[in-house]
Amino acid sequence: MKIIVIGSGLLGVTTAYELGKRGFDVTVLDRGAESASETSHSNGGQLSYSHAEPWANASVLPKLPSWVFRDDAPLVLRPRADWEMTKWGLKFLRNCTSERARINCVNMLRLGLYSRERMMALAKETGIAFDYKETGILHIFDSEKEFDHAKEQNEFQAKFGGQERVLSREETLKMEPALAGTNRYIIGGIHAFLDGCGDARLFCQELAKYARERYGVKFVYGVNFSEFKTENDTISALSTDKGDLIADGYVLAAGSYSSVYLRDIGIDVPIYPMKGYSITIEADAACPNISLTDGTHKIVYSRLGDRLRIAGTAEFAGYNQNINPKRITPIVRAAKELFPHADWAQDISTWACLRPSTPDGPPILGRTPYSNLFLNTGHGTLGWTQAAGSAAIVADIMEGKNPAILMHGLTIDRYIAPPPTSKRT
Repeated sequence: MKIIVIGSGLLGVTTAYELGKRGFDVTVLDRGAESASETSHSNGGQLSYSHAEPWANASVLPKLPSWVFRDDAPLVLRPRADWEMTKWGLKFLRNCTSERARINCVNMLRLGLYSRERMMALAKETGIAFDYKETGILHIFDSEKEFDHAKEQNEFQAKFGGQERVLSREETLKMEPALAGTNRYIIGGIHAFLDGCGDARLFCQELAKYARERYGVKFVYGVNFSEFKTENDTISALSTDKGDLIADGYVLAAGSYSSVYLRDIGIDVPIYPMKGYSITIEADAACPNISLTDGTHKIVYSRLGDRLRIAGTAEFAGYNQNINPKRITPIVRAAKELFPHADWAQDISTWACLRPSTPDGPPILGRTPYSNLFLNTGHGTLGWTQAAGSAAIVADIMEGKNPAILMHGLTIDRYIAPPPTSKRT
């Protein structure tokens, strides 16, 4: 069976790998010059399987009024005449309740833990190198209120398979000695020992190479996809700048642009770009070795070989991918405060990307109202974390198998009405 995967980022490449391994004839299309050229290029590097608390939760709600217009806030809203952003925002607010956050957390944790299982199997099978570290993620806190909230979240997740260890100040500093030089007073930490980190771009490109050489997956770059052509309840072709392309099945893994293509064929899903930023420096002895999450500033640190990747913030500014220096400044400032003895005189690489986010948190996986169109999109900040599990789930569904985990809260069903009776052709 011939399959076309649209998108050659983490979700597209892992899906292509899974389908190729199962005997499908797979072609991956991407508008970039290589795999991982957009959102998957320079992310925070964390494989945070244990991080399952959605952005939409009750603790965030009272902070929003002070956050949304501040350039240095963890979340910034750029006012704009954008109906899609308005609809997304209203759905987000409806999910900012304790009950909804718990439901979404359980769904995300289930997918995260399954993704860890699949990622470990994938890494063992392929043997690809991507600066992979399995030493966990250390969450650090300098606020009693934030620390207490994190401990409560940890206790809740433990009921559903989450495994993390609460650390004292002394234990936290011992686990990461580089924190001894910080200008902040760290009161404690939580070690998510099931987690890890790695270079997502390197992984994506190495896995694409492996899938091509081992399973014959074809990667075609520099192709601009414009729309789906439909016939009754099926996709009949893809329109591209290289002409129409036809396959038996199609997987949409186009990140934040997935919702744009879907609206054209009558499927309205709330996937909206949450812009994220990262910086990269050459690491030295004053930089952390274990991957860190700063609970106060919502910034993450990952040691990727001889580099330190620092990422954070969420900005709603439409599909603008330009780097806003005002959003880089608070990341650099927070990093300098945490690790003042690192070499900050060196050149700092900067990056911005659009993370495809749903208002409730979990991605959208599997079937659509079109019998041969499948989705692997909407992962927000957790695309790297959830890639291996999401790809296996989508491949299972395309094979006609039941996925290994319950799919409640992970499918398109939570957003759309029954299939439309007429569709644009």
